[in-house]
Amino acid sequence: MQKSIKHSAQCSGMTITGKFQTAVTFFPAPPDTGIVFIRDDLPGKPQIECRAEYASADSRWTSLMKNTIHIEHTEHLLAAITGLGIDNLKIHLNSSHVPVVSQFSCHDFTNALLQAEPVIQHLPKKYLTVTKPQWIFDSFTFEGECYDNILIALPAAEPTFTYLLDYPNKQLPTQLAHYKLTPDSNFVSDLSPARSYIMDFEYDLVEGLIGSMIDQCLVLSNDKNNKLRWDNEPARHKLVDLLGDLATIGIPVKGHFIGIRTGHKTNIRMAKKLIEAFGGDCR
Repeated sequence: MQKSIKHSAQCSGMTITGKFQTAVTFFPAPPDTGIVFIRDDLPGKPQIECRAEYASADSRWTSLMKNTIHIEHTEHLLAAITGLGIDNLKIHLNSSHVPVVSQFSCHDFTNALLQAEPVIQHLPKKYLTVTKPQWIFDSFTFEGECYDNILIALPAAEPTFTYLLDYPNKQLPTQLAHYKLTPDSNFVSDLSPARSYIMDFEYDLVEGLIGSMIDQCLVLSNDKNNKLRWDNEPARHKLVDLLGDLATIGIPVKGHFIGIRTGHKTNIRMAKKLIEAFGGDCR
């Protein structure tokens, strides 16, 4: 069955650019509403529905844009909503940015939604179902060498996510994370605390993008003891990003997603491809 929340809840924090405070407030929504963002700071309070057609991504974060209205840095918030199985929600913002919370994890969003008391609604949940394999191939260059990455979607009875993290320079050891989103799984403890991270050699580049918010990042180096919450915390956070990016489809997806060295751009390309392939058969 579909799910919403009983009452409102709020999360606040700095924008990802570190320039000002911002907040999101969650409100219940009727069945079949989906996830809707509302810009309270703009005249007429324009809405942006969570749909892949409005999604775009760069190497650092994902955004939604409808006409000239945009919402920045959506992936962690949408991962929390997906992880808790919430289908219908109105999200009011006082700026164009979703706030950064809990060291770039989605844990605070998850806790706020739990405090708002998720509630079962009277209509069946709708799914986009992967009925035949789909894939996105891409590549990147590192130190003059070309490396492949791939995101595969396979038919599966439950939403399932696997990520293989494999850096060419092995500054992080190759690691695997796997998660099946079922009523018995525990997103709150298993994925939502997984923090975003950067490598030490990226520090200056990322600081130029996000300024003071670099202090919230987990900075990893093979020259020091990285205090991780799990040995595979970086791969787990890649699953958080994958869940959040695929949520731009607008409804849950039944399939097994296997990512190898992939990121936001690949995830959003897959979301758009799945809508094109299976969007007319949502049930």
